[in-house]
Amino acid sequence: MNTQGFEANGNGGEGEWAMEPAHPRFAAHFTDPMYNDPADDWAPFGSDEAADILAEWEERRDELTSSTRLRDMYDSEEEWRESVNEIGTSPLDTDDEATWVVARAFTLLRLTGQIDDEGKAVALRGVDRLLQETDNAQEYVQQKRDLESWQNPTE
Repeated sequence: MNTQGFEANGNGGEGEWAMEPAHPRFAAHFTDPMYNDPADDWAPFGSDEAADILAEWEERRDELTSSTRLRDMYDSEEEWRESVNEIGTSPLDTDDEATWVVARAFTLLRLTGQIDDEGKAVALRGVDRLLQETDNAQEYVQQKRDLESWQNPTE
């Protein structure tokens, strides 16, 4: 459950938030069930932070295009730079930048079916940090493998 109290993948009842369908390229590449699992805290959309990021950007989906960069999902260049610089500089907690970066990266991929090279590199740094903090949790091993093998479509 995310912090707004809406259940991802709910049955559509009042007060429930259901994840919108993923972009077809995302769905075709990220096939592990965890990519749609709102209950696993280590799944891309399972933590409160990640569920909130996804829900926010689903509402703002019209702001995302095939050329949106990960840095564009931050309020300012300064916030982006601080976030990138803080990955791995403090013990993991609910506000750790790795969690936020990875959540935004998978949200961008899920909603647009693409991620910029710089964003992918930063997201991989974030996943590496989460692997370190979780003693190589299988969910993060899978996310890293899938993210490393992701190729943006050629246009």
